[in-house]
Amino acid sequence: MFSTLRKLCCFKREPKTPLGFCDGPSNREGSLACCDCSHEDKYGHSYDPDNKFHEAVCMGKIKVVLHLLSKKKFSINDTDKGKRTALHFACFYGHLHLVQFLLYNDCMINALDDQKATPLMKAVQSWETKIASVLLDNGANPNCKDSNGETALHQAVYVDSPDIAASLLEYGADIEETTKDGFTPLLLALRERKLLTAEYLIKHGANIYARDDYQRTTLMYAVQWDSEVIVEQLLEKGIDHSLKDSFGWSALQYAVAGKRKVKDIILDYEDSLLLSQHSIFTGNLHADFYSSGYGFRSESL
Repeated sequence: MFSTLRKLCCFKREPKTPLGFCDGPSNREGSLACCDCSHEDKYGHSYDPDNKFHEAVCMGKIKVVLHLLSKKKFSINDTDKGKRTALHFACFYGHLHLVQFLLYNDCMINALDDQKATPLMKAVQSWETKIASVLLDNGANPNCKDSNGETALHQAVYVDSPDIAASLLEYGADIEETTKDGFTPLLLALRERKLLTAEYLIKHGANIYARDDYQRTTLMYAVQWDSEVIVEQLLEKGIDHSLKDSFGWSALQYAVAGKRKVKDIILDYEDSLLLSQHSIFTGNLHADFYSSGYGFRSESL
């Protein structure tokens, strides 16, 4: 009953823009939401151990860890039902001293759990910048993909951490790798409204011409969130503001229909392009005029 009422509440209004892309205020959560339905934090779920060894790791109790290992009851690379290793837990719970201990004892640095997540991904999900750097320095692969086709860089986007993104790129992360849904890190950052990371990725050479399944551009997503900084950044990089999505809408149309402030930036940009084209045209006209012999020449005076 509740879900039915919720659906009615969500969809009672006819969208003003295709799929409600730019309907409502620009600060709403979720890219395709048409209402105020809440969205669970992607990494807000529990990450609980199911044995004493991993429990000790989660709690950062290195003495207990050493004791259990000395008794030969567990080994460094033991996995639980979810194929998670001690390193997964140490990274997720931010225990740098245990991460260093496990790495020193030859743990599997790129071990995959049942979701194909690596320890590096778990460090990223928990905003553990230092641990992520230590893993990368010890040979962690930044381009492994989980079951959703996401790399650690995509997951740095979800936590909106330019610092972690910088470390990953320094160690060879692919800035254009796509998820199963075809999202590059930049496009994902814009879809998820992770604007700090989006700005960083644009500055560091991410492809600004990436599009989603509906052929929406990065500029359209920047318009959706009414981000003046990113709209200006994309226009300065030379993005074609006239491109249209599969619904035939341009970024300016979304800005106008959605009552976004950035429409003025795009309109000013259009005006500057027209003035530039006019100057080039009149300059060529003058050049043609003089080259044809009709111009005044000082010698003839």
